[in-house]
Amino acid sequence: MKENKGKFIVFEGIGGCGKGTQIEKIEEWLVKNGKKVLVTREHTRDTPIGQLIERTIKKQEEGVDPVALQLMFVADRANHTVRVIKPALEVFDYVLGDRYEASTFSYAPVEKRDYFLTVNRGITLRPDLTCIIDLDPEEAVKRVNHKNDADIFDEVETMRKCQQSYRWYFDNSGWPCAWLDGSGSREEVFERIKAEIQRRGML
Repeated sequence: MKENKGKFIVFEGIGGCGKGTQIEKIEEWLVKNGKKVLVTREHTRDTPIGQLIERTIKKQEEGVDPVALQLMFVADRANHTVRVIKPALEVFDYVLGDRYEASTFSYAPVEKRDYFLTVNRGITLRPDLTCIIDLDPEEAVKRVNHKNDADIFDEVETMRKCQQSYRWYFDNSGWPCAWLDGSGSREEVFERIKAEIQRRGML
């Protein structure tokens, strides 16, 4: 059982599902309720390995095997967990994570799921809740292209496979997860997430 002061809530989903928007809304809601909140994000952008990941997924670096890329994400996560998340949970009431362990399973080869579960569990911290925001991949691609921020994963077929892998994680991770409908307005999705947090007695 985790003994930290704060609660760790992770937000997951395919690109364009609205994670960033919902994290902002949940942060605002928690702060209005008098809570101290830290928002953090993976992959990191302020470390050497995080910057290499960013260049790779934005097609500025080549020659990285898909499994090797996910191991880079795991290494970045190990550093992020120790240097940012664990200390923050001693100070803040809530740490909101934009991606964490589940992302590895969504983007890694299917046959490597058990391997990556073992690798991640050696370095990750169990979130109090992982909110997986589900959205139709075709709609997600439209949103990403509208923002002009696509990366190597942002194609319909790739996103569909990622969606299926997120479902595998939801069913098999053994950690607290919520599968949330990401369709509709921003406010509708926010109300679904807020209700889930309240239902679990986390506020």
